[in-house]
Amino acid sequence: MFGNEFTEDSRAMVFSMDLMLSLILITVTLGVSADAMDIASSKMEDYVYGNSLERITLSGADMLVKTPGSPENWEELNDLGGITPGLADVDSTNMKIHSNIISIPKINRLTGSYDKLMAGRVIPTYCKSTLAIYPVDTSLEPIYVKNMSGNYSSTEVMVENRTVLCNYLNTSIILFINAVDRSRLSEQKQLGEECPHFGVNGNPAHLEVDYRNQKSGWVCYHFRITQEMLNSTDFYVMTDPICVEDPAAVWMMDRPENRTENIQFFRNTPIRVNDIIRESMGNNSTAVLWLHVYSSGNPDKAFNTYLAGFPKGTSYEKVNVQYLNPQPCYFVFKVWF
Repeated sequence: MFGNEFTEDSRAMVFSMDLMLSLILITVTLGVSADAMDIASSKMEDYVYGNSLERITLSGADMLVKTPGSPENWEELNDLGGITPGLADVDSTNMKIHSNIISIPKINRLTGSYDKLMAGRVIPTYCKSTLAIYPVDTSLEPIYVKNMSGNYSSTEVMVENRTVLCNYLNTSIILFINAVDRSRLSEQKQLGEECPHFGVNGNPAHLEVDYRNQKSGWVCYHFRITQEMLNSTDFYVMTDPICVEDPAAVWMMDRPENRTENIQFFRNTPIRVNDIIRESMGNNSTAVLWLHVYSSGNPDKAFNTYLAGFPKGTSYEKVNVQYLNPQPCYFVFKVWF
C-alpha cells in the first residue's frame, strides 16, 4: 500500500519537473527567437534604410550632373519658385546639353540658395546634404557649394563621388583661329564675310595665308562685342603654343567703319585688348570687329590664335589657354537622414 502511494507521488513529482523543464526550455527558446527576430528586423531596417539613402543620393547626383535644370536658364531668374536645379552646361549656340560638364554660373546660383533649391526638389525634405567641387588642378581652390562640419547626427552618410568637367573660371572663347590644323581654316570662314581690308583702294591687302605653298598672308575673322560684355570681361589675344616662333607673325584689330594699319607683335604672353576694343567701339552699344593675324606660311611655325574672355578680376597668372577648356573636377555629394 505504501509502495503504491510512493510510486504515484514519485510519478507526480517527475511529471512536475518535466513540465517545469519544458516550460523553461520553451521560455528560453522564445527568448532566443525574440532576440533573433529583433536582430533580423534591425538588419532589415538597416538594409532598407541604406538602400533608400543610396537611391536618394544617386538620383540627386544624376539630376545635378546630367540635367541643366528646369527651366534651362534657371540660374538667370530672380524668382526661384517652381524651378528644379541642375548643373549641366548648355551650349548657347545650338542649345545642346553637355552631360557631365557642369556650369559655373549654375554652381554659383545654387551656392547662394542651396537649402531652398535642394529640399523637396533634388532630395526629400527630411534629408540633409553637402556638395563640394574639387578641381584636379590643385592650384585652383575647391568650391564648397554647401559645407558643414563632419559631426553628422546620422550614423550613416552616403557619398557619391564623380569626375566631371567644369569651366571653372567661366571663360569664353570669342574667336578661335585654328592654323595648326590648317584644314579647319576654311571651315571657320563664314560665307559672305570678307575682310574689310581686302581690295581697299585697289590694294590687294590681307591676302589669305597659304600654308600648303608656304606663302605668307593673313587669316581674318570677325566677332561681335557689346558694351555689357566689355564691362564684365577682360579680353585677351592668346596663342597656342604660347611662344610664337614665326618672326613674321603680327596681328591687328579694327572694325570696317574705323580701319587701322596699326600692327601689333605677339609677346609670348596673353595680351589684354580691352582698350583697343573700347576705342574701336566708340559710343556704340554693340559692334562687329575683326581680328587679323599675319604669318609667314611656314607650317612648321604655325600657331593657333584665341580671342578669349575672362571675368573681370581674374588674376593674370590664371590667364592661359589651359583654362579656356573645361577642367576636370571631383563632384562630391553627401546625403544623410
